Amino acid sequence: MRERDGNILCVEIGGTNLRWGVTDPNNHLLAFEKISSADFSEAGDKGAYLQQLLKPARERYGGICLSLSLASLMDRDRTICYNSPNLKGMDHLPLKTMLEERFRLPVVMERDVNTSLLYELRKQRLNAEGIVIGIFIGTGLGNAMSIDGKIYRGYTGSSCELGHIPLYGLNETCGCGKKGCLELKGSGRTLATLAEEKYHCAVEDIFTLHGEEAEVREVVRICAAAAATEITILDPVCVILGGGVTKMRAFPEEYFRKCVKENLRIPNPRESLRIIPASDDPEAGVVGAALNAENILALR
Repeated sequence: MRERDGNILCVEIGGTNLRWGVTDPNNHLLAFEKISSADFSEAGDKGAYLQQLLKPARERYGGICLSLSLASLMDRDRTICYNSPNLKGMDHLPLKTMLEERFRLPVVMERDVNTSLLYELRKQRLNAEGIVIGIFIGTGLGNAMSIDGKIYRGYTGSSCELGHIPLYGLNETCGCGKKGCLELKGSGRTLATLAEEKYHCAVEDIFTLHGEEAEVREVVRICAAAAATEITILDPVCVILGGGVTKMRAFPEEYFRKCVKENLRIPNPRESLRIIPASDDPEAGVVGAALNAENILALR
């Protein structure tokens, strides 16, 4: 396998945090920073914001392409952001074209959960035959799937939107525009609302201070039930469990696992199930974006 010719500029934009970095031909980080997504979300010109953000890094390290990892629903060709429930101004946005005009570089885009799964496949050496599922409990409920080591996008590019399957009896409107989405009750956003409005604590402390409360455990149970539904359908090799919520202090991982298994058939997939914690690496989405760019642009 030949070494690629230059560095890649990478940006991961989630509902809460924006991470950017520069990777060298061996996918080592030359630069990395984590900031709030709020300024990007509020920016009227997304292209200008990213251009200014990355200007110093580009001047220092160069770059052969720009690779984005986004908490967004996109078209199959990954050129248009249809919707980002936790970011403003992203509806039907032709972001790839906008950025290529500004940066004068090839631009690659992918869902953030997919780049995170790519990172885990490489780091944990899980490029085996079969299906690997990623469940990422963050601001929303993220989901990704690989088949024989390749990310599955679906026919239209909108596969694995586990957080937006309907929850029976729920009529609230989601940020995606649809009513009754599961992540309205099973996500980090739900926990943040409980922390602010009921428990009056920082969301980071909600499991430590109120982890045994029924409403808090219900959030975890709903996420587990969604995971069990997908596991029942696909019978995966393993499940990667990640996302910011799972890294919070006192996250009840054993309770999550128990709730998943209670909803699986006996003997399998209940007995065969492997749940592997995702790496606690802040650069996972950024390096995953670089791996995705290599795959799409055939840089190796």
